Amino acid sequence: MDLTTRNWVFDDDLDDLEDLDYEFERDHVAEPEPPDLAHLAACGPAERTRLIDVYVRDELARVLRVPPDTIDTVGRPMNSLGIGSINGLELQRRMEAVLRVDVNLNRLLRAHSAAELIDCLAGQLGPGDSLHKHNGRDDHLVSHDVLGTT
Repeated sequence: MDLTTRNWVFDDDLDDLEDLDYEFERDHVAEPEPPDLAHLAACGPAERTRLIDVYVRDELARVLRVPPDTIDTVGRPMNSLGIGSINGLELQRRMEAVLRVDVNLNRLLRAHSAAELIDCLAGQLGPGDSLHKHNGRDDHLVSHDVLGTT
């Protein structure tokens, strides 16, 4: 390879490599602020759903690297939002750790919308008489059993 060819092939490409972290810096999404579990249990259903909606949108935004307000929580299934098995597992583990509930990964991935997940979480984190609590059956998206207690 002569000097002319090397300059033609590499000169422009090397300029792009000066800042290898460019895309990550540009796409950086803030770490989601976890909701206070005691407040979630004490507040009314509408406020609880709103707080969980904010948290779930922030988690989805972090995983998908998009702004939270661009996420369609009602009209699109989780897989069409871009949630697959790898980032679904990440969401499951993060939500379980923060919210102290069991999240069924298969159901999360097959959820009709993020709103379905939000409603289930809001029901699980509310008072003991919530309709979403199901006495250990595993056919729901979220289990009411606190992690580490069963």
